[in-house]
Amino acid sequence: MDTDRFPESFGPPKSFFISVVRSSWLMLVAALTLMGISWFVLQEYLRERGEERFNNNVQELSEAVSRRMIAYEQVLRGGVGLFLSSRGVTRSEWQTYVANARLSDYYPGIQGLGFAELVTPATLDEFTQQVQQEGFGDFRVTPIGERELYCVIKYLEPFDWRNQRAFGFDMCSEATRRSAILKAITSGLPKVSGKVTLVQETPDNTQAGVLMYVPLYRGQPMTDVERMQQAIGVVYAPFRMDDLMQGIMGKRFSGLKLAIYDGSEANHTHLMFSSDPKLPSSKDVFYQSQLETMEGQVWRIDVSSESRFISSAEQTWSVWLQVIGCAFILALFYAVIGMARNRYQESMLTAELIANEKRFRLVIEASPSALFMVDKTGVITLVNTQGEHLFGYTREELLGRSINMLLPETLREIHQQHLSHYLVHPIAKNMSMRDDLLGCCKDGTPLAVEVGLTPVHFTNGIYILTTINNISERKRIEAQRIEHMAELERINQELDRFAYIASHDLKSPLRGIEQLTTWLSEDLVDNTNENVQKYLGLIQNRIQRMVLLLDGLLTFSRIGRVDNEMVEVDSRQLVEDMFALVAPPQGFELVLEGDFPQFKTVKTLLELVVRNLLSNAIKHHDRGSGVLKVLCETKNAYYWFSVVDDGPGISSEFQLKVFEMFQTLRPRDEVEGSGLGLSLVKKTVDSLGGKIQLESVGRGCCFRFSWPMHIVNKEGI
Repeated sequence: MDTDRFPESFGPPKSFFISVVRSSWLMLVAALTLMGISWFVLQEYLRERGEERFNNNVQELSEAVSRRMIAYEQVLRGGVGLFLSSRGVTRSEWQTYVANARLSDYYPGIQGLGFAELVTPATLDEFTQQVQQEGFGDFRVTPIGERELYCVIKYLEPFDWRNQRAFGFDMCSEATRRSAILKAITSGLPKVSGKVTLVQETPDNTQAGVLMYVPLYRGQPMTDVERMQQAIGVVYAPFRMDDLMQGIMGKRFSGLKLAIYDGSEANHTHLMFSSDPKLPSSKDVFYQSQLETMEGQVWRIDVSSESRFISSAEQTWSVWLQVIGCAFILALFYAVIGMARNRYQESMLTAELIANEKRFRLVIEASPSALFMVDKTGVITLVNTQGEHLFGYTREELLGRSINMLLPETLREIHQQHLSHYLVHPIAKNMSMRDDLLGCCKDGTPLAVEVGLTPVHFTNGIYILTTINNISERKRIEAQRIEHMAELERINQELDRFAYIASHDLKSPLRGIEQLTTWLSEDLVDNTNENVQKYLGLIQNRIQRMVLLLDGLLTFSRIGRVDNEMVEVDSRQLVEDMFALVAPPQGFELVLEGDFPQFKTVKTLLELVVRNLLSNAIKHHDRGSGVLKVLCETKNAYYWFSVVDDGPGISSEFQLKVFEMFQTLRPRDEVEGSGLGLSLVKKTVDSLGGKIQLESVGRGCCFRFSWPMHIVNKEGI
């Protein structure tokens, strides 16, 4: 195959560009100077805009913190109102109030909502006994020690593991908390404490914290002394600063670095929160520091940003300024060299068009499908070798002729109408889904084909690239497959009839034998020979085993081929019903664990699986009592059920054999059964696309099987 070669690059003579630059150096210097001045003015403008936006963001952040603290104050005041409106708020009423407040939804960052009661040394024992009588027998006021005044956490919700660590804690035992509590009581106003480490914290994830207190009084005291005398306690809320500020900032202030200090000094000891490991600094692009009073507590808020706070549009302006300036300079050079370059590119384009035409023809010829190019009148303008071979015409016989010559005569007129309609809105179209497309070879032989149409737009109009493939062999194979499927369906129906007739006819003589053994037992009831009654009992057991075997074989043959009704199933109730149905001996107990679903499925098959597994666990148990545990969990698109027993277990050498037909681990005379139970279970689960697994180490067995949440192909059951 010949390879087209193209020049790698085009470069005008070096002296040509030098002459253009020398003649335009004054224009170039002036343009560059203008661009520099414009760039400087724009950068100053953008810097001022960025600083203004930074200041606005800082102001919005400060207001957001203040609004959030006010919102938390309203929640605490609501708790005070609950106490004032009731003679005695119980623990359950406080829990209901906090749950209804939905702290995690509407007040992110708050650790909990609690009530701490003021206790004197004289009333400490009485207070402790009162809380213990509420069901907290181990309740103690911590830390242990004598103090003039106690403020003990009595209620704290949500009462999770973290908040339980603070239950019973005396907040007056620590100076920072005590100072804030006394200020709140004497002033009658909400107060925020200084930086503390909450009792709820663990060594794994310790955060700085603060607490907000709202005092609760008997009556309406007016002076500081009266407030101190009539104070009952405080309604309070602990805050973990990282959680609090992350809830306030979110993604809205992601461009800011924020640090909050307790007090007016910025040092690591007073640092309560930092949104970035690198603290705000005056060396950043923007920096601002301010003092805010939060419920009587002074916070220093340092904010900085490493971003210029310039929008993408404004950044684009500065880029476009340079781009436009460079484009203006390049336009001058382009005007000089344009003509010469155009002449050279015309020659390059001509060579490329010739090469593309060669490549196009090579692609057409290499296609395994028959390809025809026709114009809007249906005349063939291009054909490949595969098209010649498929229809038996030569290229000369096809070119310039109508595409209708490749169709049977009865279809040519209607095809011309279809072509006219297609050209109104020509689109890529695959006609392979139709089974009535026929072509006609040169010798008149009909040919089953699939056709693809692709419109190609050229300068002189629209052409249609037609792809034709011979699908005669595919249709023959499809017809053969349909015939085989029909034959398979007929054989399955005959197998069903045979299984039913065989089981019915075999049961008739068994019933006769069973009747005869009954009569013999009655006639020989006075016979003192023990072997006679023993042998008659063995005969009856063998008959029952044969009946079970026939029923099991009939069920096994129908699994996967019998349609079953889809109904709504309560799986928990189904397991309980199946346990009752197998009639376990007294001493066996059923335990259910997990979330058992209620879903639509084939109830009869699920019953079959559960019943056989429960029956198998009871039947093979080596003790007179036991516990059967059934678990359920959801995984991907399946429910996984587990049937666990505490029986003798199954050794590893037999675990692969238990799902085979007619396999039992104990003699048939000891355990009555057909040996088909686990085979029925495995085939049923497999027919639905599930899996069954056996786990047994030492005593006990666990059969786990998956059941699809949605049975899509019900015909395959």
